[in-house]
Amino acid sequence: MKHLLILLFLLLLSSPLFGQSERPETIIVPVSSLGDVSEVRKQILHNTLTDELKKHFRIVPQEKYEQVLEQVFEELEYEECSEDTCIMMVQEMLQVENVFNLQVLGEDIDTQLNLTWRTLDEKKNETDVCLGCGTFQLNDKVRGLVEKLVGVKKVEPVVVERPVVGVKMVFTDEPVVQKIEKDKTEGLLFVSVGESGTILTSSDGNSWNERTSETSKYLSGVTYGNGLFVTVGPGTILTSSDGNSWNERTSGTSEDLSGVTYGNGTFVTVDQSSSGTILISSDGTSWTESTSGTSKYLSGVTYSQ
Repeated sequence: MKHLLILLFLLLLSSPLFGQSERPETIIVPVSSLGDVSEVRKQILHNTLTDELKKHFRIVPQEKYEQVLEQVFEELEYEECSEDTCIMMVQEMLQVENVFNLQVLGEDIDTQLNLTWRTLDEKKNETDVCLGCGTFQLNDKVRGLVEKLVGVKKVEPVVVERPVVGVKMVFTDEPVVQKIEKDKTEGLLFVSVGESGTILTSSDGNSWNERTSETSKYLSGVTYGNGLFVTVGPGTILTSSDGNSWNERTSGTSEDLSGVTYGNGTFVTVDQSSSGTILISSDGTSWTESTSGTSKYLSGVTYSQ
């Protein structure tokens, strides 16, 4: 009998019903856009949004959402089907409490992202701005918006009761707190650089303040990584830990440095004259020259994970 109880106990532990808290369902509305936003970019951002929300929700299949939306269109006149009205009807018909919708606004090379989370009781949204960002930089912004909206999610304990040979056994799983990394953009700044050593900073992309750079040279590239802002210009490299106070570093070159980026633990800057100079640094302070294998004009550099 003792061995039988142990066996049944082990079976309970391996059962999919034991200690599980089912994630709530959510609908993800196809990405909407305004302005200069390509269909490819919208699809990539939609895929990223889906991958991030899968960590917290079970995703309603897109086909199922579209089928129910067609039913809503049949029941309502076009004028009656506002965004909120139609989505609420879809929620009720599918009995799904959560809906996420990402809106992308593009103008020239600048993009604004707005992520909305609707439940049956309330509506929340978070917005981020990206100046001159590519699609994969926008992916990081989407991940940040999901973290801001979803936050720390507490999973309630689950009690499972099953009779085992006349004995009532109760197992209670401890509450689980899903920790989400603090928003990576919190406390950081937008930084823009330009002629005569101009450095501008902004916390929201709308209001800007000029900072003292201690140089009059044309600054033509800026990046952020490893807790440090780095900007470059002709024979010039400046760094800042907060975007406000800047220090000049020894570049070891008089060439016209242009693009700069950070990736894989390394800062990299290139020169837009005819020498093909590439400088690298692990900390943004000490720089060494790397062999480029060319003497051609280099105007930009980037990194992809």
